[in-house]
Amino acid sequence: MSAPALARAAGESVSMITGWDLSTQGLNGNAPDGYTAGPTDDPAADNVAVDLDENLPWPNPVEIQGRWEKEHAHFAAGVRHLRGRPCTRECCHDVLRDGYQRQRRAAAYSLALIDVGRALWNWRARSDIQINALRAQV
Repeated sequence: MSAPALARAAGESVSMITGWDLSTQGLNGNAPDGYTAGPTDDPAADNVAVDLDENLPWPNPVEIQGRWEKEHAHFAAGVRHLRGRPCTRECCHDVLRDGYQRQRRAAAYSLALIDVGRALWNWRARSDIQINALRAQV
């Protein structure tokens, strides 16, 4: 999280594993001084690449480290976690039902690993289609 180019993706990874919402739980920080990403309004600027992490919060590594030191015992070593829970079939179904898209994508791939031979869940489908498909499975 100390490398500006990777900080927001690293923060998102921590959030995906732990279930911590960086923005609402006081774990977010500020962009480094002078950091610019993506295109600007300056027509002479060389950087015209879209900032793929634009909507991700900047993590506060010190706050996240402090919280991890307090709560890491809740996460079993050697076990994959998704949103703070061991990544089980039930967890994946819960995330598919109420997670946001990146979380649903992770749950879909995890479910495919759990249920070998089963088709990959279409996490790109409209939410109403996904909800109806989940209801049909129960």
